[in-house]
Amino acid sequence: MSKYTMELREIISTFGKDEVKGWFMNYDLADYLTDEEISVITSRGVWSKSQLADRIIDHFFTREIGTDAIGQFQLFVKDKLREVMETYIPVIYSASIKYDPLVNVNYSEIYSGKTGTSSTSQSDSSNSGLTVNSDTPQGQISKDEILQGKYASSTGANETNNQVKDSSVSNGDEEYIKTIKGNSGVSATSQKMIEQYRNIIRAVNSEIIYQLEPLFMGLY
Repeated sequence: MSKYTMELREIISTFGKDEVKGWFMNYDLADYLTDEEISVITSRGVWSKSQLADRIIDHFFTREIGTDAIGQFQLFVKDKLREVMETYIPVIYSASIKYDPLVNVNYSEIYSGKTGTSSTSQSDSSNSGLTVNSDTPQGQISKDEILQGKYASSTGANETNNQVKDSSVSNGDEEYIKTIKGNSGVSATSQKMIEQYRNIIRAVNSEIIYQLEPLFMGLY
């Protein structure tokens, strides 16, 4: 039973848990983080405003509020939470970033290039011929007369002209990615990195609850 003001459980009994829980969620993450940073917290799924509010109610459930006016208490909760969360929301964000504590080297090298060859060849050839047969030659026949077809019983001629042109072109792209990831062993050993990781682990919700102690009477 309360001695000076009202216990939080009595307020919950009067207003309902959802109503009182909403008092401890009356702050906006967008006041402290960008949308991209908020999505990191949401996607990690290890912290939420609802989860913190439940922890606060459970911790102070049987504690008396620090003022005799409920409306004033509600105002103090709103003001104190916004003050505290300005410090702790960035901490929650940094704790939500996913990383491997045993990796201190992680980079990629990308190489790309082009290869190509081309060749061209051309050849020309021509051929001509004349055949003359005479069954009854009349004396000596000159070359000009042969070409004119005189005294010829039969003639034959052929002429060919060939032209060949070849060309070829080949092109190609070359690309590879070299990725290095792991512990270089230069800056710290794996054991040292684990120790450093443990040292930065923080019980953020417990720290926030401790900061809300002035809202309640120091009596149990």
